[in-house]
Amino acid sequence: MSAALVALYAPYCQGDQLETGLQWLARGELLGRRQLRPAGERPFVLRWQPGVAPLETTRAQLEVMADGVEQSVRYSFELPTHQLLSWLIGWLAAGGGSAQPADLPESFWQWLILGLETTAPQP
Repeated sequence: MSAALVALYAPYCQGDQLETGLQWLARGELLGRRQLRPAGERPFVLRWQPGVAPLETTRAQLEVMADGVEQSVRYSFELPTHQLLSWLIGWLAAGGGSAQPADLPESFWQWLILGLETTAPQP
Protein backbone atom coordinates (compact mmCIF):
# COMPACT_ATOMS: atom_id res chain seq x y z
CA MET A 1 0.00 0.00 0.00
CA SER A 2 1.33 3.43 -0.91
CA ALA A 3 2.60 5.50 2.02
CA ALA A 4 1.16 8.57 0.30
CA LEU A 5 -2.31 7.01 0.22
CA VAL A 6 -2.05 6.07 3.89
CA ALA A 7 -0.99 9.64 4.72
CA LEU A 8 -3.88 11.03 2.65
CA TYR A 9 -6.51 9.04 4.59
CA ALA A 10 -4.88 9.06 8.05
CA PRO A 11 -6.54 12.32 9.21
CA TYR A 12 -9.96 10.74 8.52
CA CYS A 13 -9.47 7.12 9.49
CA GLN A 14 -7.43 6.01 12.48
CA GLY A 15 -6.34 2.60 13.63
CA ASP A 16 -4.18 -0.39 12.96
CA GLN A 17 -6.37 -1.55 10.08
CA LEU A 18 -5.94 1.55 7.85
CA GLU A 19 -3.68 -0.16 5.31
CA THR A 20 -5.87 -3.28 5.16
CA GLY A 21 -8.94 -1.05 4.86
CA LEU A 22 -7.37 0.75 1.89
CA GLN A 23 -6.74 -2.63 0.24
CA TRP A 24 -10.43 -3.50 0.72
CA LEU A 25 -11.44 -0.07 -0.59
CA ALA A 26 -9.65 -0.90 -3.84
CA ARG A 27 -11.49 -4.26 -4.10
CA GLY A 28 -14.89 -2.64 -4.49
CA GLU A 29 -16.94 -5.38 -2.80
CA LEU A 30 -17.44 -7.19 0.47
CA LEU A 31 -19.71 -9.93 1.75
CA GLY A 32 -21.28 -9.44 5.15
CA ARG A 33 -23.90 -10.67 7.58
CA ARG A 34 -26.23 -8.33 9.46
CA GLN A 35 -26.96 -9.60 12.94
CA LEU A 36 -30.66 -9.57 13.81
CA ARG A 37 -32.15 -9.25 17.26
CA PRO A 38 -32.96 -11.39 19.15
CA ALA A 39 -31.38 -13.98 16.83
CA GLY A 40 -30.51 -14.67 13.23
CA GLU A 41 -28.72 -12.85 10.47
CA ARG A 42 -29.16 -11.51 6.93
CA PRO A 43 -26.40 -11.89 4.33
CA PHE A 44 -25.56 -8.81 2.30
CA VAL A 45 -23.19 -7.64 -0.42
CA LEU A 46 -21.80 -4.11 -0.43
CA ARG A 47 -20.31 -2.89 -3.73
CA TRP A 48 -18.76 0.50 -4.45
CA GLN A 49 -16.79 2.62 -6.87
CA PRO A 50 -14.49 4.61 -4.59
CA GLY A 51 -13.23 8.08 -5.19
CA VAL A 52 -9.49 8.62 -5.15
CA ALA A 53 -9.37 11.29 -2.45
CA PRO A 54 -10.95 11.07 1.03
CA LEU A 55 -13.57 13.75 0.32
CA GLU A 56 -14.38 12.49 -3.17
CA THR A 57 -17.78 10.84 -3.56
CA THR A 58 -18.14 7.07 -3.55
CA ARG A 59 -21.12 5.47 -5.26
CA ALA A 60 -22.27 2.34 -3.46
CA GLN A 61 -24.97 -0.31 -3.56
CA LEU A 62 -26.04 -2.56 -0.71
CA GLU A 63 -27.90 -5.76 -1.55
CA VAL A 64 -29.57 -7.54 1.37
CA MET A 65 -30.79 -11.09 0.89
CA ALA A 66 -33.81 -12.35 2.82
CA ASP A 67 -34.99 -15.86 3.65
CA GLY A 68 -37.93 -17.07 1.59
CA VAL A 69 -37.85 -14.06 -0.75
CA GLU A 70 -36.75 -14.43 -4.34
CA GLN A 71 -35.59 -10.86 -4.77
CA SER A 72 -33.09 -9.12 -2.59
CA VAL A 73 -33.51 -5.55 -1.40
CA ARG A 74 -31.12 -3.00 -2.92
CA TYR A 75 -30.09 0.39 -1.61
CA SER A 76 -28.03 2.81 -3.71
CA PHE A 77 -26.28 5.75 -2.12
CA GLU A 78 -23.34 8.14 -2.29
CA LEU A 79 -21.01 9.21 0.49
CA PRO A 80 -17.48 10.56 1.03
CA THR A 81 -14.84 7.92 0.38
CA HIS A 82 -13.28 8.39 3.83
CA GLN A 83 -16.60 7.47 5.45
CA LEU A 84 -16.80 4.21 3.52
CA LEU A 85 -13.19 3.47 4.48
CA SER A 86 -14.04 4.07 8.13
CA TRP A 87 -16.88 1.55 7.92
CA LEU A 88 -14.63 -0.94 6.12
CA ILE A 89 -12.14 -0.65 8.96
CA GLY A 90 -15.00 -1.32 11.41
CA TRP A 91 -16.03 -4.34 9.35
CA LEU A 92 -12.47 -5.67 9.49
CA ALA A 93 -12.35 -5.09 13.26
CA ALA A 94 -15.57 -7.14 13.58
CA GLY A 95 -13.82 -10.08 11.92
CA GLY A 96 -14.57 -9.40 8.26
CA GLY A 97 -12.23 -10.73 5.62
CA SER A 98 -11.96 -12.73 2.42
CA ALA A 99 -13.34 -15.93 3.90
CA GLN A 100 -15.32 -14.45 6.79
CA PRO A 101 -18.38 -12.24 6.42
CA ALA A 102 -19.02 -9.90 9.34
CA ASP A 103 -21.43 -7.08 10.15
CA LEU A 104 -20.74 -3.47 9.29
CA PRO A 105 -20.56 -1.06 12.25
CA GLU A 106 -23.83 0.05 13.82
CA SER A 107 -23.10 3.62 12.67
CA PHE A 108 -23.46 2.44 9.05
CA TRP A 109 -26.92 0.99 9.67
CA GLN A 110 -28.03 4.07 11.61
CA TRP A 111 -26.85 6.25 8.74
CA LEU A 112 -28.54 4.09 6.08
CA ILE A 113 -31.83 3.35 7.82
CA LEU A 114 -32.37 6.34 10.10
CA GLY A 115 -30.39 8.98 8.25
CA LEU A 116 -28.27 9.74 11.31
CA GLU A 117 -25.12 11.63 10.47
CA THR A 118 -21.80 10.13 11.37
CA THR A 119 -19.08 12.08 13.07
CA ALA A 120 -15.68 12.09 11.48
CA PRO A 121 -12.57 14.05 12.35
CA GLN A 122 -12.02 17.14 10.23
CA PRO A 123 -8.59 17.77 8.73
